[in-house]
Amino acid sequence: MSRPYLALIPLALAVGLIAPGCGSDSSGETTTHSVSIPAVTAPGVATSTAPAATTSPGKTVTKGGKTFNPQEPDSETNDVPPKQGSPQAAFEQQCKGRPLVAAT
Repeated sequence: MSRPYLALIPLALAVGLIAPGCGSDSSGETTTHSVSIPAVTAPGVATSTAPAATTSPGKTVTKGGKTFNPQEPDSETNDVPPKQGSPQAAFEQQCKGRPLVAAT
């Protein structure tokens, strides 16, 4: 045999070993498992024997032109002023008169 043909033998063997790994898999099998999810028709209703919390509307106080309920927590709708001399009072005093700046 001549030299060019001897060089083709290892190449043919390599192609012969690689070629069977190529191609498509048309067997139709899937590798993922199907999962069934139960349908939720309505959220569960929690039942409680404790009475509902109520607010006391008669405890409002007007101070400095603002009306608030000191028994309820400080919020946007119930602006309870801080105690005189507290750090919160100093902060509010420092912020008085400054315009609000929107963050960009």
